[in-house]
Amino acid sequence: MNNTKMTCPLQTDNADVLLDYCARSLDPERKEMLELHMAQCADCREMAEAQAQIWSAMDLYDAEPISADFDRKLYARIAEQETVPVWERYWAPVREYLQGQPAWKPVLSIAAAAAALALVFLVRNDVPAPVAPSAIVIDVREVEQAERALEDIEMLRQLDAPVVADSAQKDVL
Repeated sequence: MNNTKMTCPLQTDNADVLLDYCARSLDPERKEMLELHMAQCADCREMAEAQAQIWSAMDLYDAEPISADFDRKLYARIAEQETVPVWERYWAPVREYLQGQPAWKPVLSIAAAAAALALVFLVRNDVPAPVAPSAIVIDVREVEQAERALEDIEMLRQLDAPVVADSAQKDVL
């Protein structure tokens, strides 16, 4: 026997080990490890017991015997369905539905939905959304250009001021 401890199959998403145990297809070493684990783990023990009940119920189930000409009838039905036109195969469920209920029931529900939709469009207020005042967006580059232009104008005034002063002194003399 291997003395390594088994990790919980339910916590490691390995529940297949428990299913294999219930199906009696687990090798003897793993079976023994799992039984030791289930002695301590209530969740695994409960799942194994539930699966064992399912397997025993499946063992008790006796399927009804099929008739001797089952295959012949099955292949005859398949051949019959292949001869039916495609449009009729798609129309058959609709026809069966309509035969089971009065034809006005689907029309009534569609009409009610259309009336509700029309009411929504008629009652809807067509009030335009208020227009937000347009904010003046000033680009940073524009501000810098304006500051440089003002500085250049100021520099030109400073250069022009001595020239004007010199010409005024020459006129006085």
